[in-house]
Amino acid sequence: MTGRVGRREWIFPLLIAALLLAIAWTPYGVAFRKTSPSDRFMGLIGVAAIDDNNVYLALMRQAAEGRFLFTNNYTPEPNPPALFNFIYLVLGRLAGSTGWSLDFVHRLFGGFSIVSLVLVTYAFIATAIRRVRYRRMALILACFSVGFVWVSRLVYRLIGIHTKTVDSWLVETSLFHAMLVYPHFVFAAALMVGCLLGLLKAERAGKFAPALIGGLCATILASSHTFEAVVLLPTAVAYVFLEWLVRERIPAPRRWLYLAAIVGLPLPVLLLNRWTLSREPMWGNVVDRLDFFTPDPFRLALGLGASLLIVLLTFDGFLRPNRSAGERMAKAWLLVALAVAYFPKFNWRWHLINGAQIPLAILATQGLRRTVFLTMLRRRRRTAERWWPGFLRGWRGVRAASAAAIVLCCLGSVNLTLTYLYEATQVSGPTYLPKTEVAALEWMGREIPKDALVLSTYPTGNYIPRLSGQRVFIGEDKLTGDLEGRQSDLEGFFRPGWSDEQRMDLLRRFGVDYVFYGPEERKVGAYDLSRASFLRPVHQEEDVQIFRVVGPEPSESRTASDSLKSGTAISRR
Repeated sequence: MTGRVGRREWIFPLLIAALLLAIAWTPYGVAFRKTSPSDRFMGLIGVAAIDDNNVYLALMRQAAEGRFLFTNNYTPEPNPPALFNFIYLVLGRLAGSTGWSLDFVHRLFGGFSIVSLVLVTYAFIATAIRRVRYRRMALILACFSVGFVWVSRLVYRLIGIHTKTVDSWLVETSLFHAMLVYPHFVFAAALMVGCLLGLLKAERAGKFAPALIGGLCATILASSHTFEAVVLLPTAVAYVFLEWLVRERIPAPRRWLYLAAIVGLPLPVLLLNRWTLSREPMWGNVVDRLDFFTPDPFRLALGLGASLLIVLLTFDGFLRPNRSAGERMAKAWLLVALAVAYFPKFNWRWHLINGAQIPLAILATQGLRRTVFLTMLRRRRRTAERWWPGFLRGWRGVRAASAAAIVLCCLGSVNLTLTYLYEATQVSGPTYLPKTEVAALEWMGREIPKDALVLSTYPTGNYIPRLSGQRVFIGEDKLTGDLEGRQSDLEGFFRPGWSDEQRMDLLRRFGVDYVFYGPEERKVGAYDLSRASFLRPVHQEEDVQIFRVVGPEPSESRTASDSLKSGTAISRR
């Protein structure tokens, strides 16, 4: 029966979850084993995703240190703390209360998100598909489907033409890709599915409790990763509207009550987020700097892969009366996601397609079942047309076609896995850092005030708030105000062309307290900081030096210990 899942039936999704955990954690195991005596693996995979994940780990550090409000430590401008990103507040408090490392909690969160998503997705699929064999197929497509990145790599191998498909960099097009690099994307997708599943369960059972649970999922989503809530709430409304059109009568009052729970509970959080952005220009400007515009429809279709192609070829409309509630919900989800992904007012549109592989998997499976698979089952008798191949008749043909569809949709996941395994073996930044640099950052975390402002290059600045907790002159590109101006100032500071007066003016203007001088800073310029009269060395780890800014400004005289206040002691290792 549609919607019910037998106890033994959960074995398959649990096996899929275990397989995904093994795949997602394998690159990390490779990286830990690859660590050399002079370098340290920093616990993150995916060069393009490390900057973002460092931001989340830095937020966790603030929470672990006892804060309930977060400050933007990736820009030199002062900014008041604000309440947002609830899930990383919880994770940080967990790390602080247990003594577990931030990396461990972050990886544990990734594993929890994967298992939760697989289980709740299977329950959601069960509301749309009756037969167990097709439920399993849909789950595989939802968890492993990737776009046509494998085609671009094959073309490059064969004829040498290099093309970059959307799914190779736009993580939101594939849940499998998100499982490798962005745990909070997976968690957000699980909350979306849990919310929609709660609405379906409430309608099926005629009870308010599932809708209440769905509303709580939506509330957590709105307070943790608000972008997906912009898709979730219209999806629930669109589903009820489609049900209204199909049944040709106004939904019963209790159904409106269920919908009110789904939409109403997260609404205060969304309004609070909006008020925070309007009240605090610093955070509002961060959102304004986002430029996550959805690729054109053709490129997006290639990024979503063969699942979308199957859906387009087998789609049977929105208003079929004999379709399950779960299938209609999947259609509403896909319709809303593709519509709002091109809504011109949003400058973070591509976040809105996160989780789209789930409705695509349901609709692709149902489309194949009603067309290709049904045709094969009708030709299973020996009296069928002689031209029809025997191996494509009956259930044997269905199994062969199912396997072919799974390979076509999921082959890109093999390519992504190999890509991240290769990245894990490359001992270079930002995946790895020199151990001397890590030791210097850990010293900063112990000895330098957390409200100090540190001048360093962009690569180093992305790690300082996470590893030592101070604010930085330049860091993650969306969180740093006037990124190009800060980069130009850095180049001038570290290169010999500037005068010392210009350097002192820069430090005074932004209230810089310390200067970090390591391998990345030496790449920028050859200016000898040890000869500067306005800098005093306070710590050295072989080729890494930390200088305190000295001068008449109050911000320039802040230190972390009496020895540093007197300027008579230099820590060396």
